[in-house]
Amino acid sequence: MPPLYNPHLLSNLLSKSLSNLSNLLPTFYPLLTTSHLFPRMFSTTPPTNTSLHHPSLDGTLLGVRYEREGVAVTQFRGVQYAAIAKRFARARMVEDGKGGVADCRGFGPVCPQNHVDIRRLLRIPDEYEDEIEKEDELNCANLVVTLPTEASKVGDGTKLPVVIWIHGGSQVVSFGSPASRCCDPSLLVATSVKLGKPMIVVSPNYRLNIFAFGARTGEKNLALEDQRCAIDWVVEHIGGFGGDKSNITLAGSSAGGVYVHAHTFLAAPIKRAILMSGSLYLSPPQPTERNEAFLAPLEKLVHEDSGTSLEEAPAESLLKGLKSLNVNSMWLRETPELKDWRDRMEDVEALMVGDVEYESILWHNGLAALPHADVHSLTSGLHPSLTEEYALHPSSGSPPHLSALSLISTYLFHHPTYRIAARSRPKKPTYQYLIDEPNPFSPTSRAHHGVDLIYLFGGYDLREGSEAENVGKAMRAAWVKFVSGEEPWDREGCMAFGPGGKCAMLDLKGEEWKERRKGRVMELMGEHEGVPGVVGGLVRGRISLDN
Repeated sequence: MPPLYNPHLLSNLLSKSLSNLSNLLPTFYPLLTTSHLFPRMFSTTPPTNTSLHHPSLDGTLLGVRYEREGVAVTQFRGVQYAAIAKRFARARMVEDGKGGVADCRGFGPVCPQNHVDIRRLLRIPDEYEDEIEKEDELNCANLVVTLPTEASKVGDGTKLPVVIWIHGGSQVVSFGSPASRCCDPSLLVATSVKLGKPMIVVSPNYRLNIFAFGARTGEKNLALEDQRCAIDWVVEHIGGFGGDKSNITLAGSSAGGVYVHAHTFLAAPIKRAILMSGSLYLSPPQPTERNEAFLAPLEKLVHEDSGTSLEEAPAESLLKGLKSLNVNSMWLRETPELKDWRDRMEDVEALMVGDVEYESILWHNGLAALPHADVHSLTSGLHPSLTEEYALHPSSGSPPHLSALSLISTYLFHHPTYRIAARSRPKKPTYQYLIDEPNPFSPTSRAHHGVDLIYLFGGYDLREGSEAENVGKAMRAAWVKFVSGEEPWDREGCMAFGPGGKCAMLDLKGEEWKERRKGRVMELMGEHEGVPGVVGGLVRGRISLDN
């Protein structure tokens, strides 16, 4: 793979040194305005070059500087945090730049994947367009560092809190990579500056789908391994960007929340964690039997297509096999370190956990395609009290797939939020939230899975003063407070973001919270043995980010 730093990068342009990069702006400006380097920008003025000599990386990084809502933000993009020698090999952290120059103005590649247009699930209008990103399985271990421009002027002793953002995507695709408008952290960083609580956000790419899953033997759970390598890289090198290595918050949504939850049991050097619409309860580590059942047909398809093994076949052959098997989501493989996670407490000093109202949109199309009788058959094992609560009896008259979707939202998302918070709250600062503000571009789609990204990152234009914008501002302010070590809201209640742009505390024993999240049946979810089997039968093979 190419080295992180190229000492000859600017040899044709520099005759003496890099002490005055502003002189190079006329030379680089054509590059800076290309769509390859800048697929989307929010600045009203063109981005400009900037540079940073990084002591622990022993090199100079070229980055970009622009404004977001009047705040100067700097990004260093495509920074290689690890080297991957070959497929299914463990990543090794990049140590230093050997005194050279790293061009960190363009986004790095993502892991090979079967592309999903995230605008569909998020109901984003067609005028918002992200370019399809480059893919490279051996060079996808790269990250973006987004920071207040002033923070890069290190030397005054002030160190900023750091967020490491783990994107989602059902463990198979990049749903909101660092290059996407969906999860661009620049507004979150700008907000932190405006609130007087500046912070740094690090957004790593990592291996996905089969490239992360691994083969029958050797390394496995390589997404987790890559992410841990990125965390260790941050601990080692964030000081050179003005960050505090001892004040790290690990955050993620959906599959990103699953990964974050796993890291809280794996002794990751993090201080806080944010689980957004995802935890290990959504996607528990699976035993060897299921892994073997998945790998056997994939190996067969890949061999038929390429004549070789998972280890040797072209990446395209592996993706073709996944598509043939309709693999729209994957999972972690069970290891000794994760085997007893249900019996352990998350190893962080503070925790934030929450969900959105209509999480189960991911299974809508799959369940809607089933005859009503099949849905009733799949849910026949429920306790009568749950059958009544979710209107799943054939005589109820309710569309059974909609009732089943409500059950899925409760069991895989709402109940885990409640359970994790209730267990953690007596031991440490724990903050529970829910989001009921509907999609601003399609209100009839409700507050569905993924809508939290629209509000938190503010990557899509929301009308100033609108209900949606009010929710976005409130969320960003609360997240900044939490990352800064402050209390975002009263830990004894649940913060509700929306609907109607209203953000208010709910009493966890009150009727409103119970109504919004079916609080009356929360305890039944854990008491009745039939629930996991029923929900498993409903969701198996029916998930899709294309709902």
